[in-house]
Amino acid sequence: MFLAAACALAAAEPTVLRVVSYNIRTGGVGMDDKRDLARQAAVLKALKPDIVLLQEVDVGAKRSGKVDTAGVIAEALGFKSYFTQAIPLQGGSYGVAVLTAFPVGPFTTQRFLGGAEPRVALLLPVRVPTSAGERELLVVCTHLDFRSDDEMEPCAKQLANVLAAEQRPVLLGGDMNFWPGSKVITALEKQLTLIPKTGEKGTYPADKPKSEIDHFFVRPAAAFKIRESRVVPESVASDHRPILVELEWQSSTR
Repeated sequence: MFLAAACALAAAEPTVLRVVSYNIRTGGVGMDDKRDLARQAAVLKALKPDIVLLQEVDVGAKRSGKVDTAGVIAEALGFKSYFTQAIPLQGGSYGVAVLTAFPVGPFTTQRFLGGAEPRVALLLPVRVPTSAGERELLVVCTHLDFRSDDEMEPCAKQLANVLAAEQRPVLLGGDMNFWPGSKVITALEKQLTLIPKTGEKGTYPADKPKSEIDHFFVRPAAAFKIRESRVVPESVASDHRPILVELEWQSSTR
């Protein structure tokens, strides 16, 4: 009887995830124009994340010393890095990445139609360990073009429609380059729920943030209880401030 009670208690333990999204500015450049991946890794490590979403990642590009910038940060965190290319750049690649120590499934890349510069979303199935066994979450990282709300609205609709067909719970995050109430964010909200931030909401520019352009979304909304959602007050390591969410996965959902 004691064993059964202990197992029941373990099964009832909530699954909590800490997730950070961070635009690392052209492969690791801060507001002081110094390229310092160790500094960015330290910012992330202090937040104790389970999953990290990175934008403006360089892999093998000349400007960032031909290194895998997401890989360097991942190694400092004890994570693995999963990268997808948006464009070729200076002998290497430029795109987005997801970092985690959790087991994952094969990822896919969603390429957007339109925009002045090719943009992508990385869709990574993450198998989250829980007291009742693994549960799969689709983590999506993207960086949308900033050029025009009208031009990027179809890209947002394209992504929203792809995620609407998804059977697994979804966490979407990244540098959307648009603010709540814009056509881009409204299009995403047709299929996903925007996670509101508490406190200061501006994420860009990092030294004096005026624009709220970095966001997290979930689908379905009932899958998670939001324990925390905030902008991290880091003003030097990149030109964006990181955003952090802490999610409690509800036991009644997949």
